[in-house]
Amino acid sequence: MRRALCDFLPQKPGMWVELSENESRHLLSVLRLGPGDEIELLDGRGGSAPARIEFKGKSPGAVLIESPRIDPTRTSAPVELYMAVLKGEAMEWVIEKSVELGVRALTPVETEFSVVKLKKKGLESFQERWQKMADQALKQCGRLDRMVIHTPVPLEAALEKSGPWVWLDEDLAAKGGVEHHLTRACPMAPEERPVRILIGPEGGFSPKEKSRLLQLTGSEKREINRTHLGSLILRAETAALASVAIVVGQHYGKR
Repeated sequence: MRRALCDFLPQKPGMWVELSENESRHLLSVLRLGPGDEIELLDGRGGSAPARIEFKGKSPGAVLIESPRIDPTRTSAPVELYMAVLKGEAMEWVIEKSVELGVRALTPVETEFSVVKLKKKGLESFQERWQKMADQALKQCGRLDRMVIHTPVPLEAALEKSGPWVWLDEDLAAKGGVEHHLTRACPMAPEERPVRILIGPEGGFSPKEKSRLLQLTGSEKREINRTHLGSLILRAETAALASVAIVVGQHYGKR
């Protein structure tokens, strides 16, 4: 089933839904659909409804076939990824797969060792492009709620958020200790707060940043869980998605 995002889903069959220019272009020009073809409309907040492509004059849109419904099995987990900005395709890959795995929100983080300098092109331009990628992945995998891409923030600003946090520390991995492996030290998300996963850049966090993280690890307010994924050296994007799979998997396994 082809899918399209819309701002609002009416509650009754037969109601008209206006589609954005981007969604209309994708359905008509890329997917080669036309009047009468059926699609699934998503409001990005958990609602979906079967609909049929129609035109109002020259304006393309859709008419609901059935009333909207909510399917909790197709929505995200209470997990947020705080990802140090990676170069090119690596960052795009993390965004796409995070949508598929059920991450609720992703915040790009600027660190001392980040190679990509976002401010030269503007933070909003990066955020807008990454959100479009996330929305495309949403439609492809059939998820019902959008993974929100927040505007990139410095590490210190990200750490102002309360926990529980999961911090993957390669120094801890070198020392071993299965009790600190993420599969054993993974916090469950309280209902009112998500688990936040923090992943560093290709070169890791700087000594200053690590010192700050260690300082906050003992803070009751921040609830930072210092963990690792084993003694092998992982690329940043691999560590991110392995962590997401473990944390999200724990949530879905206890639903």
